[in-house]
Amino acid sequence: MAAVTGTIPPAVRSTALFPIATGPDVPAALPLERVRGDGVAALLLPGPSGALVEVRSLAGDRLESELERLRALLRERGKTRAAWFVPVGAEPADAARRLRRLGLEPYEEPPFEPRFASMVRVQPTEAAPPGVVARFPETFEEYLAGVHVGEEAFAVPEEDRRAWHEHERTIWELQASGRSPSRLLVALVDGEVVGNASALLCDHAVNLLGGSVRPDMRGRGVYRALVRARWEVAAARGTPALTVQAGAMSRPVLERLGFETVGWTDCLLDELGAA
Repeated sequence: MAAVTGTIPPAVRSTALFPIATGPDVPAALPLERVRGDGVAALLLPGPSGALVEVRSLAGDRLESELERLRALLRERGKTRAAWFVPVGAEPADAARRLRRLGLEPYEEPPFEPRFASMVRVQPTEAAPPGVVARFPETFEEYLAGVHVGEEAFAVPEEDRRAWHEHERTIWELQASGRSPSRLLVALVDGEVVGNASALLCDHAVNLLGGSVRPDMRGRGVYRALVRARWEVAAARGTPALTVQAGAMSRPVLERLGFETVGWTDCLLDELGAA
């Protein structure tokens, strides 16, 4: 059964709607960069497609000026495209429509979709089914196997894969030592890595990122096991809430697991061209 809307703390709801703006600080050792503006936040990831921009409050003509400012910054950083997220509740209310008039289009290429559901769960989810183990990787090789499952599931472009691969050892070491605000989890069946999922450790919840399952292993409860593992992470750290921005494939599964939709986010593609 889905949670009752009134029982969701406002800070948890805000995490579901604005995960970039409300997310944790990025350690200097990680190959990531957070850019916070007045009413907008961006997260820069490795690779030419690694630019995520989140609109919160850009009233008046500030939407247009911030678009141009960020476009210039992203081109300087070598980005050729950016994903803009416009959650319900962002200002102005017609921000997505205005961005489309300025040249952005609905993002329809993996791992993005034109619209995501902002969802919340504040109670434990179903336990993992027998035969499926979901946990943090115990070795660098397990970690890399999980990364590979995600790359294949989301059709990550080769240039972006190469950019990430340069940093995987550092990312793994930071995660394994507890110095990273994000953690990759893997799912195993008969000792083989068949799924992966990420957890962003926010102040008031754990935000679910990028869960994926190998195609031949779908329908066996692997995704459910990965959700339960992240609930256990959230409960253990004293933030018993899960938030997620769910696409068309994961949303029905999450609804069956009791997640409630608290809002929607439009996702737009900005083609920046050659750096």
